[in-house]
Amino acid sequence: MATQTPRTLTSPALGRLPPLAELGWRGRLQCRVAADIVAMFLAVSAAEILSARRASAAVSHARHIAIYLAHVAFQLPLLAVSRGFARDRSSISYAIARIEDERDDETFDRLLSRMEQLAQSCRRLALPEAGDEAGEA
Repeated sequence: MATQTPRTLTSPALGRLPPLAELGWRGRLQCRVAADIVAMFLAVSAAEILSARRASAAVSHARHIAIYLAHVAFQLPLLAVSRGFARDRSSISYAIARIEDERDDETFDRLLSRMEQLAQSCRRLALPEAGDEAGEA
C-alpha cells in the first residue's frame, strides 16, 4: 500500500504554499467563529451561512459579512477563507469587495465595526501572539 504525501499547492504570486492539512482546522474554526458572530448579530443560522448551497439574500449577505470578518479580522488568506466557506477564491474576493463598498453606510459600518472588534478579541484569545501584532502585549 502506497503512502500519501501531503498535497502542496503552488501559486505564481506566492510560490509554494503549505500542505493542505496545515491550512485546515484552524482556518475552518476561525471561519466558523466568524459565521457564529454574524449569526448572533443578524439572527441568521450559522449553519446556513456555512452551507455550500445557494441561499436567500439575507443569508447571502450574512455569509459575505462572515467572509469579510474571516479575512480581515482573523487575517486568514483567501485560500483558507475559500476552504472554510466552500467557495472559490473569486467568490471570496467578490464578497470582501461588496462588504468594503457597503461600509460607506455609517449605520452598517458601526455594526460591522462591533463584529470586527468581537472577532479580533476571539483571535487574540485563540492566538496570544496576535495581540503582539497590534501592539497590545
